[in-house]
Amino acid sequence: MDDRITNAKEYHWATKYIRHGIKPHYLDFKNYPDPVKSYNFIKKIDLTKDLSNIDVDLNSIFTQPDRAEIGRPFRLPTLSDILLLSYGVTRTGYAANGIPFYFRTAPSAGGLYPCHLYVAVRRMDGLETGLYYCDMIQGFLGLIQRGEHPAQGKNELSFSFIITGEFFNSSWKYRERAFRYILLDSGHLIENIALAVRALGRFFLIDYDFDDEKVSRFLSLSHTKEVPLACVHVGQDKHNLKNLIETGPDLIGPKAQEEKRLPAVTSYPLLQEIYDLSKVSFYDNAAHPQNIQVVKGQPQKTIDLTEFKGQRVKINYVDTVIRRRSKRNFIPKELDRNRAIALINLASSLFGSQADQAGKVDPHLALGISCQNVSDIEDGFYLFSMDRPSILLMKKGQFQQRLSQVCLDQRWIANAAINFLFMANLAGLEENFGSRGYRYLLMQSGRIAQRIYLAATGLGLGCCGIGALYDEEAQNLFDLNKESALFYAVATGPVKK
Repeated sequence: MDDRITNAKEYHWATKYIRHGIKPHYLDFKNYPDPVKSYNFIKKIDLTKDLSNIDVDLNSIFTQPDRAEIGRPFRLPTLSDILLLSYGVTRTGYAANGIPFYFRTAPSAGGLYPCHLYVAVRRMDGLETGLYYCDMIQGFLGLIQRGEHPAQGKNELSFSFIITGEFFNSSWKYRERAFRYILLDSGHLIENIALAVRALGRFFLIDYDFDDEKVSRFLSLSHTKEVPLACVHVGQDKHNLKNLIETGPDLIGPKAQEEKRLPAVTSYPLLQEIYDLSKVSFYDNAAHPQNIQVVKGQPQKTIDLTEFKGQRVKINYVDTVIRRRSKRNFIPKELDRNRAIALINLASSLFGSQADQAGKVDPHLALGISCQNVSDIEDGFYLFSMDRPSILLMKKGQFQQRLSQVCLDQRWIANAAINFLFMANLAGLEENFGSRGYRYLLMQSGRIAQRIYLAATGLGLGCCGIGALYDEEAQNLFDLNKESALFYAVATGPVKK
């Protein structure tokens, strides 16, 4: 593999899978990546695990505008609720080799969980100002360094979640392709945080355009091992949420030192190259609309989803998050219209909303579905319109069997009723955003995919994401143009009980 790349598009195609061309890779379970970091923490604060006081409908969180409750108290138990809903452990199992496996509220490629979560507290009742690491397996906040309140601003709630990605945790299995999965995983986590904060009635802002170097220094990260990807700022005044990472807290006193966890870490220079390329924020809206086009053909017809009338089923948000699993034991059973339309509407509720910084990348994201055995919806390949109440039939036919072959011959995909497809014109994306656009694209896709997972779980359906596919075969299957790629699929449908 040629590691010399100059942009994200080249990285994507340099890490493509080719049938009969994937080199064998030995998984060294003696050097299995640890899903959490260890420090000699200044102190540990145990998190509470009682979510019984939260009764929110998933439909309302997905579809209604933010409704922050300014007067509602926010203390450590509320932060504990957000953390548990975002990244908490819901069950523990063991692999055949005896290594513990932790099921969490967010999925992860290969169950490797390369994302780490920190909290920078400026002001919060019951929690001192400073920088904390979130150990969601043992269930505590570890104080890394104390801080001082920022000089400016009112004495009101203000803190930030910082999401990072550790290369080795994913590259242990996926090698150079790992950056794809780290970004998708971070998107799932970001959306879980956003939904939890929204459910608990606070203003928040998702920040993708921070200064990477400054955040890395703030967290004392080694940029060859772990890198910052996103921040979620939380407060009481939505006008004061922008660029909060620039306002502290100012860290003071001794800093807890990270403890070495692994005897040996294999590095892949290509991961460092694509990250370095993506550090530069860039936006040029002059790209020609033709460079956004993904599919060669034209729609055969438009299906207005508002014409499908059905009774909305209340879905308990907390119960759904806790029950979420990657289930792929699909059965070839017809998916009834009511659940199919509810799933499609809930799954696409974030797409095209442009509610935050990453939303501006949505015109480059072609979100589609391949349907098979769905009541009152013709088998075929569809694209979502940007206004979301309609889907465009691009090609009739059954695609699930061929898609299963494209996805490294994983046969379970063939029985899924609806496969959600994430595609983009990578050349147009690069033209508009530079290589940082690749981060926007995959994190936004992970966010949408998290909604698919939760919607499917709440409707009693199975769901499983797939990032492993023969890239050029996927391109051909759905008649994508040469600059475009299918990079993620999420299978949903009835599963064996």
